[in-house]
Amino acid sequence: MLTLVFSLLQGAVPQDSAAGQTSAVVTEHVSAPVLEIMTKGGVVMIFLGLCLLLAIYFIIERFIYINNRTKIDHNLMGVIKDNLKENRMDSALAHCQRMNTAQGQVMATGLNFLGSNMREIESAMETRANVEMSAMEGNLGYLSLVARIAPMLGFVGTIWGVINIFYTIAQTNGLEIGAISEGLYIKMVTSFAGLLVGIIAFVGYQLFVRKVDRFAERLQEQSLSFLEILNKSNH
Repeated sequence: MLTLVFSLLQGAVPQDSAAGQTSAVVTEHVSAPVLEIMTKGGVVMIFLGLCLLLAIYFIIERFIYINNRTKIDHNLMGVIKDNLKENRMDSALAHCQRMNTAQGQVMATGLNFLGSNMREIESAMETRANVEMSAMEGNLGYLSLVARIAPMLGFVGTIWGVINIFYTIAQTNGLEIGAISEGLYIKMVTSFAGLLVGIIAFVGYQLFVRKVDRFAERLQEQSLSFLEILNKSNH
């Protein structure tokens, strides 16, 4: 009995091993490198690759610039108030200019207009704030452009893939998967890549726009606090 069980186990081991080897071979043949699949997209993939590089560049560039310019120093109003009480306007102005942020530049503009009426000071600060907002949104238009163009390029690749399929069918006078696989690759890969690049650019654009909008509200609050300090110091 034991001999029979032992012989059965011995017979099962090679079968399991063979099955594992077969599975590994199948997996090896089925799975293909991503880069190899991407190259099946044809010439359109070159333009989509350029769009992806542009999207990544502008996302990184805007992230660094906007993060630096939107920093808020919550102690700034206290520093300005203390300096104005001691008639050290030059010290307050120098402190604001050293900050190299949108908040600092807007407050520095207000300090430069000291001596004018409150409406002129408020107008000057508002103008400066608009300039800062425009600078932050400067390259966001390129991200929006990439978000629009990339899916269109993917659609162009889709049409080109369909044309390639019908051309191959006409040349071979038959409908074989091997003959039309190149056109199918172009169609599917370019569609996927175009949508992916478009989504990346669109998400980056929307996140930056919201960040700038939120900062504009906070900057307006800081400007109102500055005007209140000036109003109290004049009385």
